[in-house]
Amino acid sequence: MSTLVWSQSPLHRFWYWHLVYWFGYLLLKYTHLAVLLPLQNEQPWPYLGTYTLLALINLVVTGFLGQRDLASTMPLPQQMRRLLYWIVPLCLVLLPLRQTLITTYSTNSKGWKSSFAEQMVSTLPLVLLPLLGWLAVYLLIKANQGYQQEFVAQQALLNQARAARLKVLRYQLNPHFMFNTLNALNSLIISRQGLLAEQLIQNLSTFLRHSLKNKDETLIPLPQELDALAAYLAIQQVRFGERLQLNWQIAALPKLQIPPLLLQPLAENAVLFTVAEISGPVQLDISIYTTEQQLLIEIKRHIGNSDPAAGPANEAAEAQTTAAEPAHTDTTTWPASLQQLAERLELMFGADASLQLHLSGASFAGQLSLPLESAYVRN
Repeated sequence: MSTLVWSQSPLHRFWYWHLVYWFGYLLLKYTHLAVLLPLQNEQPWPYLGTYTLLALINLVVTGFLGQRDLASTMPLPQQMRRLLYWIVPLCLVLLPLRQTLITTYSTNSKGWKSSFAEQMVSTLPLVLLPLLGWLAVYLLIKANQGYQQEFVAQQALLNQARAARLKVLRYQLNPHFMFNTLNALNSLIISRQGLLAEQLIQNLSTFLRHSLKNKDETLIPLPQELDALAAYLAIQQVRFGERLQLNWQIAALPKLQIPPLLLQPLAENAVLFTVAEISGPVQLDISIYTTEQQLLIEIKRHIGNSDPAAGPANEAAEAQTTAAEPAHTDTTTWPASLQQLAERLELMFGADASLQLHLSGASFAGQLSLPLESAYVRN
């Protein structure tokens, strides 16, 4: 983690490339002198010492200038002019220093026929070009820093927009659910069924507390989400009485976690498209199990001999329809709550999660598929 933080620090990144540039320049000069000086029968130490001293001065002064202006928000052209105000005087100081050291300590300097001024003019590029090269490297670092800051700011805005969108999708609780629940509670009070009314209030409290408690779009333990689902379905059982029967089929599962309020929209539509559509009793099968890579949660209407709406002909028709049309993939035809659920899955897990929906007459089958790797509880 410390290495990652180090590499992301603008100051550390600047000093890394700053040192690479000047030590690379010094290595290049050493290599050049190692090839050139033996051919001229020159002593290497005056040149090596001079260029080492000049490189260290450049390293310190330009390092101070770069670090000072690194956090500046002024435009790059303005920063370049500001740095040139320092680089030009620095060049005018280093040029006579270099020439003095070489003419003083070089063995063949006494044989030079050109004047000191002419020598400085002829060697001006040797001092100025490394500084201009450093300026170009610094401007590249600065431009890259500005691009990264802009990219990070854009990512932060996108994450905020994504989080806001997820919250909006999660808090769009169907108001009809509240109206129907309060009407059911009113009916229980009028008919003096105090025990059932108390249970209804407790289940409603459990479900609403679960809805409000998990304000962030973080993962919560699967049993906690199942408790909220059980409370929601218990409320629906009070509304529909014996017409709604539940069959829970939960396999042995490891410790898993899923986003909050992920199952309620699926259960809501299962009730809407089955119990609310026919007059007879309906059994909903709720299955939760895992495969090698996925956590699967299914809610579907059980079609069997005990179902008055499912005779042999209907059973065959249901099976044939389901086999011919395995799923409704056009989400634009789905109920709004399931469209929002599909959007939540895409925002959180991308293509690793999916929602499949089967609708045919009064039958309903919905399946949530979540990536098992994301669902594992990490200690």
